[in-house]
Amino acid sequence: MTEPADELIELRAAYRRVCSQLSERDQVAHDLRQANDELTAKNEALQARIEKMTRRTYGWSSERHHPGQQQIGLTVPAELDESPETAMPAGPDVTPPAASAASANADGSKPKPKRRPRKPGSHPGRRRPPATAEIIDEDVTVPENERLDEHGQPLPILGWRTSNKWDYRPGTYLLRRFRLAIYGRPFSVAQDRIAAKMPAMLIPRGAMTDAAVIHTVVEKFADHLPLYRQEARASRCGFLISRATLGNHVAAVAKAMEPIVGTLSDLVRGSPFIHLDDTPVRMLDPGRGHTATTRIWVYRSAAATVFRFSASREGRHPADFLKDYRGHIIADGYAGHERLYGTDKAVHVACWAHARRKFSDIKHRYPFAWAIVDEIQRLYAIEDTARFVSDEDRYRLRRDLSRPIIDRIGEKLDAAMAGRLPASDLGQAIDYTRKRWRQLRRYLDLGWLPIDNNPAENALRPWAVGRKNWLFFGSEAGGERAAIIATIIENCRMQDLDPYRYLRTTVAALHTGRTDYAALTPLAAAAVNDAGVA
Repeated sequence: MTEPADELIELRAAYRRVCSQLSERDQVAHDLRQANDELTAKNEALQARIEKMTRRTYGWSSERHHPGQQQIGLTVPAELDESPETAMPAGPDVTPPAASAASANADGSKPKPKRRPRKPGSHPGRRRPPATAEIIDEDVTVPENERLDEHGQPLPILGWRTSNKWDYRPGTYLLRRFRLAIYGRPFSVAQDRIAAKMPAMLIPRGAMTDAAVIHTVVEKFADHLPLYRQEARASRCGFLISRATLGNHVAAVAKAMEPIVGTLSDLVRGSPFIHLDDTPVRMLDPGRGHTATTRIWVYRSAAATVFRFSASREGRHPADFLKDYRGHIIADGYAGHERLYGTDKAVHVACWAHARRKFSDIKHRYPFAWAIVDEIQRLYAIEDTARFVSDEDRYRLRRDLSRPIIDRIGEKLDAAMAGRLPASDLGQAIDYTRKRWRQLRRYLDLGWLPIDNNPAENALRPWAVGRKNWLFFGSEAGGERAAIIATIIENCRMQDLDPYRYLRTTVAALHTGRTDYAALTPLAAAAVNDAGVA
């Protein structure tokens, strides 16, 4: 009787041991699967970083997206479709449905491709020289012994056939000698004499005229030519101009332009919306053995642009500049900007270009990301259509055409996020967009709000080119001066003005004692030029 009972006890103990072993194996298997999932996610993230760096190093920097781009079948309201300025431009890869159906020949063969009509003004041919260009006539003749007639007499000149060629005279420095007249009676004492005074100069006791001083800053900040290269070029012309002297040129122009930049700052802050962005620039930091990373901030409205320098990226810097601003700020999701937004503060409008970039970087690995980029391109096609219409008409286009697309994008993002690893690059792109969804939709409510922050990014492009040439700021004062001069250069570019001529004219006006700085901005100068042309 006892043997079966003992055997049963042993079987039960063995069963428990087997169950415990199976449980342990299940736990080990679960841990291994979890570790495998984590390693897979890390591997995908590392692979994505490698692909991103490879594309950044060797691939195209453009975010152009071809498949499906702009093929959205827009229906333009009747009051807009008759205007040639508001017609949606057909891209080279877009074929309207009606044209596609009629594109085949009657016999079913594929028609020969037609040359796309050239847009007016896209290739005007050889342009005329500007009215202010110096023209030098050079006569080209035939030697007398090569233009004899049958009687051996030289043929006379009947006329000239002209051929215009652009020429170049290497830039050089010259010496301008100012002769100051002295008036008085012969043999009179010095107190009875009157002497002419030197014209006002940016550097009164300096060796350079205003033209040479302004040329230095335009070369550096418009053409990105560092001061040491300007020093070498002047040396080739026989003029020994030290780098310190050229640095004084920058300081003098910045000091003169500071009140005009202050007026431009007020003009930007008075706009209903402001583009905000920043870019890093290195600065010498003696004693630390390496350079410090400083920031250039850009504040851009529809009429003006202002750059500001700061030694760090702390959010207090834009907060100080925009402390009383109550309009709309188009910016990225930088956490330091949060102090700008809120009740009785500015309204944040997110950038669709930033959201698109998150998906564009990974669209070659995820069909879903490709589809989202397609949808966002449809939004940009609508904006391209509405570029030249009024704010009211643009609002209606966005309400009727853009809002359904954005709703569709939101539904896709919500559905895709379920079951998606948040740590994956696709999960991060979805999470970035969903966190800023309300801010991304805000441009739909006002026709004058832009869809993205690209104007600010475009304004920062010259800084990216410049820092590859002059490399770094020498000091915080140098960074502040660079921001002032770059502000003037960028506003001249916005108004299609020659920065050298603008600075020459404006500095001459400042020398006369003018303080109406609003009338001396590049915007005002462009208005005067337009009035003169009209």
